[in-house]
Amino acid sequence: MYKIIVASHGPMAQGMKESLEFVMGPAENVSALCLDGEGISKFTENAKKLINECTEREILVMVDLLFGSPFNEFSKLAAGYAGKMEIITGVNLPALVEAVNCQEDGSSMETVIPQIKEAAVMKTLREILAEEES
Repeated sequence: MYKIIVASHGPMAQGMKESLEFVMGPAENVSALCLDGEGISKFTENAKKLINECTEREILVMVDLLFGSPFNEFSKLAAGYAGKMEIITGVNLPALVEAVNCQEDGSSMETVIPQIKEAAVMKTLREILAEEES
């Protein structure tokens, strides 16, 4: 099983975890980390704590923006992590739900990345209806 860390600028990560738990119930293996007014140093300190407390050898980090501060800080930390760490950008609730479903199935992080990315795709109602017709 892999650990999931959702990280964002501002309170989005905590809000996503709360929304996830509203939909799916308690999410013990999901942590939220928010970059807030305490600054990047405190964010990095908390990120290190989450990684060090992790009993799983695989960590999936889901961040809001490519090359944003949460992405950059976890990228630096990934270089020194002894296990496997993957960072996905553009996190949204469907992707997080898929990541947790796959996590609960016991799937390895490597095998579920394509499924998570597919779940993250935004679609319009017209696109969905067109897919159903074909």
